[in-house]
Amino acid sequence: MEGAKGICPAPPLGSVMEMAPRCIPCLLGRVLFEVEICDPSKSPPAVRDSLRILKEGYVPGANSAELATRVHERVYKVLGCDDPYLDLKIRSQQVAGELLPRAQCLIESSPDRLRAAVLAAIAGNVMDFGIAGLTDPSELPRQFDAVVRQGLDVDDLTRAHELLCGASKVLYLMDNCGEDVLDALLVREIRDLGPRVIGVVKGKPVLTDVTMDDARRSGVIDAFDEVISTGMFAVGVDVHRMGDRLRREMEDADLIISKGMANFESLSDAPYRPIAFLMKAKCRPVAEAVGAKEGDNVVRLFENKR
Repeated sequence: MEGAKGICPAPPLGSVMEMAPRCIPCLLGRVLFEVEICDPSKSPPAVRDSLRILKEGYVPGANSAELATRVHERVYKVLGCDDPYLDLKIRSQQVAGELLPRAQCLIESSPDRLRAAVLAAIAGNVMDFGIAGLTDPSELPRQFDAVVRQGLDVDDLTRAHELLCGASKVLYLMDNCGEDVLDALLVREIRDLGPRVIGVVKGKPVLTDVTMDDARRSGVIDAFDEVISTGMFAVGVDVHRMGDRLRREMEDADLIISKGMANFESLSDAPYRPIAFLMKAKCRPVAEAVGAKEGDNVVRLFENKR
């Protein structure tokens, strides 16, 4: 396993993820994907309603996660389906579970267990469907070793490690099903450093993201000291609608670990710091906003208050 391959310059303080023109075809592609796996006959109304929302909401400064939330919420209603990705989520967790012994061996044989666990968790972040990347969960084992060998292209892990060693409470925002199985290994490494770790799952099914039911099914719930819910349907975390408990935990955490692109999209302009974004940068707009290149493995720490 290689270490960091280079450190990209951090984005300017105040740099945020805004909806870019490239986000629109990507979002519509995701809509078509979920329509196809649920009810292809609903494609015309789903696309028509999505275009209407985009026409109204795509304005300068629009937050990509907030607009995506509005689109998917409407599409789910058109489809009459609460969890279009359920079968994919279950299969993703099964495939990741089969990969678990390989990931555990990687960590146990590494001279830097935390770095190895971070890379395994980022490898799990390729479990994302309907956008550029995997089309089937069975592809994960073939990609796992390559992602790990790539190392961290954007590497703020040393400073994040320092914060973890001095932390009493860490908040861990989960992302996709399947990825959560590998997250459990990283969470255990973090807890071994001393802090209490609270996991955060989605309040309602949205895309392939982990809900409380998904966390129980995969067993990742047992890796944390406690798991709480966002309490809402949202792509990423909508800081304007979250409840008092989650807001308090976001404010009080010594470090927030945020997995995946959607959580970055929704939180890049939020005031909660310090926050470490862990992801595979799967698209150019997110990559540029986080100070990376498309395809990079990223640990980017936003430490200063906005």
